[in-house]
Amino acid sequence: MASSSARQETGSSNQKAPVYEIRDRTMSLEEWELIVQVENPVDFLSLAHHGCDLRAIYQAQGLMDYFGMLNGPTYLNLVRHF
Repeated sequence: MASSSARQETGSSNQKAPVYEIRDRTMSLEEWELIVQVENPVDFLSLAHHGCDLRAIYQAQGLMDYFGMLNGPTYLNLVRHF
C-alpha cells in the first residue's frame, strides 16, 4: 500500500500548493495469518428479544431471502484470498 504526505512548496507566487510524495508502506502477511471475524449482520431473534421485532415488516416486503443470503455461509479461504 502506498501512502502520501503533503508538504508546502514555495514558488514565485503567493499561493502555496501541496506537493505529494508517495511512500511505500507494506507489510509481509500470509493468507493463513489473517483472522476473519464472521457474524450475522442482522439477527432477528436478538432484535425481537430486545423489543424490536422487524421480521414481519421484512417478510411483507419479500426481503427475507436477502437476509438469508446476507446471513448465509462465509467462505473463509475466499475472504482471505481477496
